[in-house]
This record gives sequence, C-alpha cells and structure tokens, in this order.
Amino acid sequence: MSAFEQEVAAELSWLLRAGGPPRAVRLTVREMVVGQLERGRLSPHDVSDAVESAVRAACRLARELDAGDELVDVVCRAALEAVRGQGGLTARWLDEATRAAGAALEEDARAGPAGRGWHPLTARLPRW
Repeated sequence: MSAFEQEVAAELSWLLRAGGPPRAVRLTVREMVVGQLERGRLSPHDVSDAVESAVRAACRLARELDAGDELVDVVCRAALEAVRGQGGLTARWLDEATRAAGAALEEDARAGPAGRGWHPLTARLPRW
C-alpha cells in the first residue's frame, strides 16, 4: 500500500464515520488527487498510480466499513475528473488512468470475498 493510498483511506474513513455526503467525498478525492499530481514532474505512470491508489483505498474501505458501491463509484469518478480537469499532458493520460482504475476494480474483485465484484462499476467508468 502506497503512502498516498493510506492518506486517501484515512481521509475517506474519517469522512464516512462523520457521515459526510457523497459530494464531500467527491470534492475531497478530487482535491487529494490534484494535490498528488501537482508534485513535481509527472509521467503517465504517476497519474495512473494516483488514480489507482485512490480506487484501491475506496475498495478497501467499502469492504471494511461496508460502505457500499456508491463510495467506490464516487471515488473512481472523482479521481478521473481530477485528471481530466488538469488539462495539458495530464489530460492526455486520462485513458491510461481510466484503465488503471478499471484494473484496480478488477483486482479487488478477484481478491475480495466471493460474490463481491465491481464489474458493473468497471463498465460504467467514464469515457471522455
């Protein structure tokens, strides 16, 4: 687990326990991903890694806190919106970031408990 994934998980855990609405989750994730992208020079791997870490944190919390699919859906969309909103080279890497989000969802579905899957969410990932 990366340091960024731990940060996202801690922040989302706090928000969920405080009863934060989905909008608060969305804004928090977008802000955190943008903050991560603003650190130094970026490569496509850095962008994909930030999105993948946020999605992994959401999947883990959805299982641990029984938060449901909505959390994962909101986090996926917010992380990808952050990449798209950056513009420039970062936005060019949106397709790679979307694939990384889908891969994180599929990996978690394979590793998670039987019957839990994110396949419907993977199919609904935004395609800009």
